[in-house]
Amino acid sequence: MKNPLAELTEIGHWDDVAEHFNQLGFVKQLGVKVSFDGPDKPRCELRDVRDHHLGGIGQDYINGAVTSAVIDLALGLTAVSNASLGFFATKNIHIDLAKPVERDGFYVLGQADQRIGKNVYCEATVYNWQ
Repeated sequence: MKNPLAELTEIGHWDDVAEHFNQLGFVKQLGVKVSFDGPDKPRCELRDVRDHHLGGIGQDYINGAVTSAVIDLALGLTAVSNASLGFFATKNIHIDLAKPVERDGFYVLGQADQRIGKNVYCEATVYNWQ
């Protein structure tokens, strides 16, 4: 039996792939919207920032755990075009933010750089909405 997600990626139905992820409980709870700018270029955005997204003691910035989760999601989605190879999971992640993420919302663009065997090497960039 073939992976239905792999079938969608093979025929290039990226809107349907995005909708699959948008229906996942984790993505819904996080408040993130997934889309694809191309097969290996996912976009994850958090526009509707709530109090539970904020971090620290009275800070007006997005909690680092929330930012990290959205980054990890975007990085993982770069591997979706390889869904026919099996399941994927984050093996190693390094996050270095140049500045705090503003409470007005943000989006993350992921990009696959290369694949060696079953390893997908990718990067993500975080952008404030402003």
